[in-house]
Amino acid sequence: MADISGAVHIVLERVENEVKQRCPRATNELRNQELHVLANPSPSPPGSPPGVRTGDLRRNWTMIMDSSVIGITSEMNYAGYLENGTSKMAARPFRQRIIDAAMPKIRDIFNEPYN
Repeated sequence: MADISGAVHIVLERVENEVKQRCPRATNELRNQELHVLANPSPSPPGSPPGVRTGDLRRNWTMIMDSSVIGITSEMNYAGYLENGTSKMAARPFRQRIIDAAMPKIRDIFNEPYN
């Protein structure tokens, strides 16, 4: 029997490197969809994504890239209140809408042929 573990390890390293290189493109797609989802006029009705008032929520996002997770997170302290609502305000959910809108393109990015 032939030991192919070394060859398999090399191929896995190449694929892992290519995945890491694709992560910024995938997070950019999340960011692009965030701009689209958060483009409603203000005020937004309950249950709809928040409307644009100052544009701070749309402008302040940080990309997250880990070995197994990609994403974006808002730097605005009130993003969670909009997403989940409060005792005085109905939720204006946007997180899942961004993910759902971005996933087809993200799948395409990671399904491109690997070298």
